[in-house]
Amino acid sequence: MGHIHLGVLPRSAKWREVLRLLELQAEDDDVIAASAVAAENEFARAASDQAFVEAIRLLALIPQAAKGANFTSGLRDIGIKVSNSPLLMDLIVATGAAFDAYAIKNNARSDFGELSRRALLDSLCRQIGAGLPGLFAPDARDVQLATAKLADSRDFATMARAFFTRLTRDTLSNWLDRTLSTHVGPNRRFAHAGQRSDFDGALDQYCSEATRIIREFSGGWYGATIFREKTITRERAAGFGYVAFKKIGEELRQKRDA
Repeated sequence: MGHIHLGVLPRSAKWREVLRLLELQAEDDDVIAASAVAAENEFARAASDQAFVEAIRLLALIPQAAKGANFTSGLRDIGIKVSNSPLLMDLIVATGAAFDAYAIKNNARSDFGELSRRALLDSLCRQIGAGLPGLFAPDARDVQLATAKLADSRDFATMARAFFTRLTRDTLSNWLDRTLSTHVGPNRRFAHAGQRSDFDGALDQYCSEATRIIREFSGGWYGATIFREKTITRERAAGFGYVAFKKIGEELRQKRDA
């Protein structure tokens, strides 16, 4: 568990198909679809990656900690060590440190786990930041209120989709970036840097569309699980992650077939 090495993929037959399409200067969506096909097995094994599961657990429980009277104490209860009255960056840094400590303690360092860490911190920072007042410097109370708002099922669903969109995009990009730079130049797949940038935009859009389904089911799962069990265990987080990537895989296949 905890060792999904993304470097294996470029040697697979499915990855060689991606390279073939690049050589043929295929359309962006065709290259991205082939990359998604090549990644299917890696996504299917995601629920067995302990670091990925921990990212989901923290994503789900941080908003619950903010609902309590003592935000600092609530965070410490789930393993996030912060000083009193944390601001947004205090929370993000402490969350990253808690994630790293868990991964090291459980020998759960992996490529996929590192991508999960980035998606976790980025999603928290963006979603909490969007709820902070813009005219004045937010204080610790503002941060707690903005974080607590994410405990609402609809807001959690938005954050969960942002997490899986970033993770899906970064996973595909982690493989693609290793070879795309060799396809930029005259008479190549990307004649100039602008076309390469357009491809990145197409990848963002492709992944965003594929994770739309996450918003449709994650809110219900979150609300029901918190109501029934009062928390999100690692087992529940793993189950959610498994179902989420199963649904994303189905969306990716539908887009490919279309």
